[in-house]
Amino acid sequence: MKKIGIMLVEDHNVFREGLKKLIDMEENMQVVAEADSCTTALQNINADVDIILLDIGLPDGDGLEICTRMIQTHPHVKFIALTTYDDVTFVRKAMEKNVHGFVPKYAFFEEIRSAINMVYKGGTYIYPGLQAELLLKPDSPVLTEQETSILQLIARGKDQKEVAARLYISLSTLRRRIRGICTKLGVKTLEEALAAAARRGLVR
Repeated sequence: MKKIGIMLVEDHNVFREGLKKLIDMEENMQVVAEADSCTTALQNINADVDIILLDIGLPDGDGLEICTRMIQTHPHVKFIALTTYDDVTFVRKAMEKNVHGFVPKYAFFEEIRSAINMVYKGGTYIYPGLQAELLLKPDSPVLTEQETSILQLIARGKDQKEVAARLYISLSTLRRRIRGICTKLGVKTLEEALAAAARRGLVR
């Protein structure tokens, strides 16, 4: 069984080493690269890396800024922000930089494990403690413009074939987008996603 390749980008050595030990104890994942700065992260990334656990406050720059550069050379890589910041504004900024998951450093390892597994499977993970706050802030663009359009069209009574045609995407792509929407909003069904979007003022 292929293990999920993890890269740790963290400048606090004790924290990084402790997290590495916990990850390497898991059956389905292992640390395949490490870095303690933006510079060494760009140097040490390799083809075995699937997910990068990224500290945002690095000594030589903003950790979010290296996401764009890494995607250009390693487009399959996904990012999980692992930081002390836990406000909605920061989460929003991280999502705009192609971060697929967000877990504060004070979270238990079980949350980090869940984030890794969910993001690896194509989902988006937001720490549960922040989900309710995100849903209550209509101005927080957790959803992309296309995802918002999907919900709005469905709320107006359009079926999935009509929505796909209107947005010029395939039906399978639409269904993937819907699954992503549900993951981002922390719900399981499309109906629950519509209700959550209505609470945020995205649909009526």
